[in-house]
Amino acid sequence: MHNTTSDNTAGGGASGAKRPRWVRYRNWVQIAALVVMNSYFLSWARGFCVPALNCWACPAAVFSCPLGALANSSIAARWTLGQIPWYAVVPVYILGTMVVFSALFGRMMCGWICPFGWLQDRLAGLRKNHWRLPRWLGYSRYVILIALVFAVPYLVSEPWFCKLCPQGALQGGWLQPIVNPAVRSGIGAFWWLKQAILVAFLVLMVFIRRPFCRTSCALGAIFSLFQRYSLWRIDFDKSKCVDCLWCVAACPAGIDPRREVNSHACIGCLECTGCPFDAINSRPMWQPRPRAVETSVGHGADGDDSAQ
Repeated sequence: MHNTTSDNTAGGGASGAKRPRWVRYRNWVQIAALVVMNSYFLSWARGFCVPALNCWACPAAVFSCPLGALANSSIAARWTLGQIPWYAVVPVYILGTMVVFSALFGRMMCGWICPFGWLQDRLAGLRKNHWRLPRWLGYSRYVILIALVFAVPYLVSEPWFCKLCPQGALQGGWLQPIVNPAVRSGIGAFWWLKQAILVAFLVLMVFIRRPFCRTSCALGAIFSLFQRYSLWRIDFDKSKCVDCLWCVAACPAGIDPRREVNSHACIGCLECTGCPFDAINSRPMWQPRPRAVETSVGHGADGDDSAQ
């Protein structure tokens, strides 16, 4: 872990940063998404996967988490492979949904609708100085995806990512015992272990920007595979950049947008597009690229290979 770095490093004209008007409502979009995902008035849609980390063990949850669905598909594959063709066990609906959203928006779901991402943003706002994580820790997300979502559930018939997920500990682990006496009476050592993981991440969220997203979120790992190729792009114009570091201070993902927009680590929140010198902008792929613009893909190896 690197030394503590100040988020107030932006200087000069950075204080007058302008954000596109619709980006200013990102916090309210996140809150609205949280309400919609956990609203009884949409009970007819219960069971549909939503491209965000929303635990449907929550008593109010309507939409299900793709990771739980994928883990359960891995469990089902253990018992059906050999009896039916291999392609029949592929969770086409779940994977298809995530591929479509990822192809359109990359990781924008992480920055705009994920309830756990919203919580991390709010807790990070309690401090002005945050620790910076080593870049290599970002690759742990992919290890967790392969191990806890696919391999381990297949081998032991238990959805282990769901069992350890701090979002599940928050939504289901806290609320289910309140409304369900049977669950409350069954609380044991494993429940306390899961809550300890949640508390550890809650503390880290104050000192590190989006620690769960950057080190442990298997869903973000899936979306990040498409970030460089999604239809929504972020452009960095090096000729306009004065290295004031405003974008670095503003980024909720704790990355350097000058090198890492459209990288695996970028969550597509578009906060950096408020650059006071207009060096960073966003656009759909079908719109022409502004002149004299360099995207992070091609701006340097660091931008392409970052998984922070």
